[in-house]
Amino acid sequence: MISEDKERDFEPIGKYLSVSYRALNSYLDQKLAEYDVGRGQLPFLIALYRKEGVSQQQLCEYYNFDKATVGRAIAKLRNNNLVKRKKDPEDKRQYKIFLTEKGKKLKPIFLDILKDSEDQMRKNLTEKEINQFLKVLKQIIHNLGVKELSCWTEKSKDN
Repeated sequence: MISEDKERDFEPIGKYLSVSYRALNSYLDQKLAEYDVGRGQLPFLIALYRKEGVSQQQLCEYYNFDKATVGRAIAKLRNNNLVKRKKDPEDKRQYKIFLTEKGKKLKPIFLDILKDSEDQMRKNLTEKEINQFLKVLKQIIHNLGVKELSCWTEKSKDN
């Protein structure tokens, strides 16, 4: 609990995380609009650029999203002909998700959009500041009960 004296000087972390999240979303929405892809589908395309042929369950675990969120995102990507599903030959109850030719062709554009957004966020920050910031963010996420995610440790094939 924060005392009244300290409350005046208190800067809520959540407020700044929320503002930065909304600003990033607005930036991505503007850049992605012409491709009929929402920022909510972009993480799944990025995961598939790293590794195709994964199940929806694996995508849930990769980003810590629930099944309904992943299902909606994949449905939108399928409707836009960016991904396709194929029956898993080893488990006929499951489907594996693959990129379509259209999805593959848009890869450099989407990666450039993400790089531009990263460059914008990192502008005027030193490498030391960025590393400290990421360390603090990961600790906050851990404090809020999220275990380390595989998307934190896997590197893109393009990097």
